Amino acid sequence: MKTAELIDITKDYLQPGTANSTRVLDHISLSITEGETIAITGPSGSGKTTLLNILGTLDQPTSGKVILGGKNVDQIDEKQLSRLRNRFTGFIFQLHLLLPQLTVLENVLLPVMPVGDKLFRKEAGLRAVELLERVGLKEHLSHYPAHLSVGECQRAAVVRALINKPKLLLADEPTGSLDARNASILAELLAELRESYDYSLVIVTHDSEVAKRMKTHYRLMNGKLTE
Repeated sequence: MKTAELIDITKDYLQPGTANSTRVLDHISLSITEGETIAITGPSGSGKTTLLNILGTLDQPTSGKVILGGKNVDQIDEKQLSRLRNRFTGFIFQLHLLLPQLTVLENVLLPVMPVGDKLFRKEAGLRAVELLERVGLKEHLSHYPAHLSVGECQRAAVVRALINKPKLLLADEPTGSLDARNASILAELLAELRESYDYSLVIVTHDSEVAKRMKTHYRLMNGKLTE
């Protein structure tokens, strides 16, 4: 079964002050199966983050199709797309982006707030505590991000990304702000949690050690994606 698919994706950006455009993604197709782990590497500015954002529907391609969970995102309205994005995908960024005024537990539960299902929200609260314990943050539920290390904040961000039980987890340089030890811990954690939570993982990284942990490795260069 396919979790997601990109079909013949292009992305052009207009050059400031001109009518000319630069093609960043050039007719890219990518199929992601259930439970698959994928690393995407490439030089800075090659379009890796753009590709990830298009896959997560945070950005739109110039042309081509994005399929998530069997749904063509072009054929659903904005409300349906927002719900699909919230429930089907999880995002981890290079910076943890935790809100400083919220506790760790409150930050983790933010993606649950738009969900109207009371039972799901109750289960999410229990799941949050369980996940935070698994990533070594059991004693920090009521702490604020300022009281945590960078590595601990990033682990909290991983839990936040998983709280809605997504089928597709997208990670953009998640170890970029970490030292080698914490980067290794985070990469191992993502692999371990995938076994339990059965998500597909696409990770953009410059870290060759992280890339080696993924089943499939693609390189993005000159707008082309090659395995």
